[in-house]
Parts: sequence; structure tokens; C-alpha cells
Amino acid sequence: MSFYDEIAETYDLLISWKTRLKREKPFFTSVFRKNQVKRVLDMACGTGMHAIAFHDWGYYVEGSDKSSTMIRRAKQNAGEREIQFVRAGFTDEDKIGGIFDAVTCLGNSLVHVETHQEMLESLRSFYKLLIPGGIVVIHGHNYDRVLRKRERMMPIVCKECDGNHYVFVRFLDFVDHEVDFNFVSLVFGRRGWEMQHFRTHQLPLTSNLVLSLLKAVGFTGITIYGGYPFEPYERSKSEDLIVVAQKPHTRLSKPPAEPVAGLDKVPIRDGGEPLVDVSVVVPEVATRTRPTWVRASVAHMLAAAQRRLPSGYRLKVISSLRSLDHQKALYENYLAQLARRHPEWPKSRLRREANKFFAPPDSKHPPGHTTGGAVDVTIVGSDGQDLDMTSVIREGASQAETFPTYSKLITPRAAKNRQLLIEVMSAAGFSNYPGEWWHWSYGDSAWALRTGHECAIYGIAEEPT
Repeated sequence: MSFYDEIAETYDLLISWKTRLKREKPFFTSVFRKNQVKRVLDMACGTGMHAIAFHDWGYYVEGSDKSSTMIRRAKQNAGEREIQFVRAGFTDEDKIGGIFDAVTCLGNSLVHVETHQEMLESLRSFYKLLIPGGIVVIHGHNYDRVLRKRERMMPIVCKECDGNHYVFVRFLDFVDHEVDFNFVSLVFGRRGWEMQHFRTHQLPLTSNLVLSLLKAVGFTGITIYGGYPFEPYERSKSEDLIVVAQKPHTRLSKPPAEPVAGLDKVPIRDGGEPLVDVSVVVPEVATRTRPTWVRASVAHMLAAAQRRLPSGYRLKVISSLRSLDHQKALYENYLAQLARRHPEWPKSRLRREANKFFAPPDSKHPPGHTTGGAVDVTIVGSDGQDLDMTSVIREGASQAETFPTYSKLITPRAAKNRQLLIEVMSAAGFSNYPGEWWHWSYGDSAWALRTGHECAIYGIAEEPT
């Protein structure tokens, strides 16, 4: 049985949770607001008290811990709250099944790894569990001070619960540049005093170490604090080491604007590349209709994306080539829907909103779907069902709010599935319209503008007869 399995039943007696969370709330709400956090993963969640607090503060939360006893206690503490807890260690990201806006690792938890390499791999796992622009928050003791001053003793805690008296004594033994953490539990009950002694090894996380490891993984914007809410870090004085770091944004997670005027300025040099039927040329890719016309290069790129998917998964083309008349009908139908929902909007705003989801058919540049270079795609899982790309973290979210590729309102599992689509399509050479997770293109005006090419290589294409 692990150290934390042993102490799980009395762990919550060690901490004055109400006081602690009241002190920490301004920090987390400020940092989460600044980084637009909606979905939080609390790693090494212990008895779930931080996860519960995050949930009650309005965030979507999941928790993980290596200790099965801690997970059981967390579920008990959470009661009827909709928080998913899973048994998983720091490097078990495949067991988590999603990606998040923030990963927290609090309560001096990261020091319970065995080697610096394992600590590095743990941070790499945190990185993988974040969307681009997501943050990690790590909290631990100030080992810069502890190691320099050889501070052995921690405050003694005395509590009463269910008629029993508890005394908890915690102290460190120094072993070279590492430490052993000792936990002594004294309980006075019907049988008098009983004592248990537990010990676990810790790998001290100093400020220099955490900075070097986070940078090695790829995190940026690293900030260190010495206490909540935002106390400056002083190596010789601070009680705590609190670190906030960000996974860098990408062009998709923080996209520049794509104005119609900019697209209209892109020259087109169409070399006449032929259209082919995806269902014939790339039968391994699923299609909704037959024939499914795309340019020949696009078909080969779809095949390349398909090869990057896990075994048993299939790329699925929902829509490809459209006639200009079809595009016009779709645009005008959506424009009419907007006008009915928002009769107070002027025509200029109606068009701006419609342009977010349908390329205007009367613009100078041809809409991507009329060129044979654009495809709407999703992924079919090994069970033959479309992967979840749209489930929401709260009821009432509008469908349009989930359209952006990096929408913060979809579940971590849906976000992870989108990330798989992003990876295979980007690697194949496609460019995504950030306002629609399913829309990818190559060779059209939007592709040229996003990728910096001097011209589009596809103009309007006519469906073969």
C-alpha cells in the first residue's frame, strides 16, 4: 500500500480546508480568468478538495490521483457533484481521456517522483494534457529555504473527530540533496493512545529545477510566487513555491482575422488540376455522398492524413465541392435565419455574422468549397461511430459557440478528439478555418492567406459531367 493510501482516511484532518481555500480563491480565479480557463484537471487531487472548490467556483473539473483510496475519498467528498475522478499517475495521460485549459498539481505533490527524469516526464504529460494556450499551476514547499536551513520540523496538528483525539507530527530526514518525509499519527480513543509511522521519499523541487524543467518541456511565460494570493518569491523566506506556466498558443488557438477584403486581394493562378472522386481514389477515407469531388492533390493529402490516424480509425469527408449556386443558397438561407432571430440587426451586421460561417458567394474570391480545395471532415472511431467533437461542458451552450476549433465550451474528451483531427490534417498540409473545426482547405484563397503563399492555386471548379 502506498504512503497516501495509508494516510487517506485522516488526511483531511491535517488541513483547515475552509481557511485555505478562502485564501487561495483570489489567486485561482484571477489566473483562470486571465487565461480564459473553463476546464480544469487537478492532478494528484488527493481527497478532491481543490477539485470540489474549482467546481463550486464555476469551472468544469476532473481529478486524478495514483492512490485508489484517495480517489474513493474524493468521490465521497464530492457527493452529488458532477466531477469525474480517475485513478492515474502523472504520466498516465491516456487514462485521462481529454485535454484541458488548466492542469493543477497542488499540495507539494510533484516531489513524490523517484528521479529528475520522471519529474521531466510528468511535466511533459501535463503539457500534452493542455490545449495550446493552456496553463499549468504547480504548488509545493520552498525547498530552496528548507534545504539551505535544514528545516526538519513542520507544525504539529491537533484535531478532534468522532470522539477521537488526533495529533499529527511531520518531519524531514535529509539524505544528501533529497529528503525523506515522515508522518506520525497519534490517536487517542477507547483503547488509549495508538501510534502509526509512515515514511516516503521526496525529490525536492527547487526554483531553479522547476524553471529548467518547464523550459525544457516547452512551457513559456513562467512566473513564480512565494504564497497566495500573489506574494513575491523569496528563496530564503517564502513558505511556498507556486509556479504558473503556459503552453504556447498556435495560429489556430489564437488566430488572426481573415477579413473578406484580405481574401479578395489574393491572386489566383489555377493550373487546371483535375477533380477526382475521393471514394474511388482514396477508398480508405469514408465519404457521406458519392461522388465526392476534390482536386487531385487534396485527395492525396486526405490519404496522408488517413495514414496518420490510429489503427481502426477513418477520416470522413462530410462535404467537399459545391456549385456556386449551392453556396449562394446556403449563404442566403443562413442570412435569413439570422434576420429572423435578430430583427434589430442592420444588414451590415447580418452579413458580418453570416460571413463567419459561410463564404459570401458575391465576393471577389471564390468560396473554398467551390474550388475543390476545401473539405469538411471528421473522424470515425474503431466502433464505426463518429468521434465526439461537440459535447458541451454545460447545458445551454449554443451550437455556434462550439464551432470554433478551440472552443472552451466543449468537453475535454471532445477537445482531445479535435486535437487528433488538427494533428493529422495539419501534418498532411491542410489549413483550418479557426471558426469551424471541421473546415480544412488547400490551394484556395483562405489557405494562401493563412499560410503566406503569394497566390491561390485553385479557382472555381465545375463538377464533372
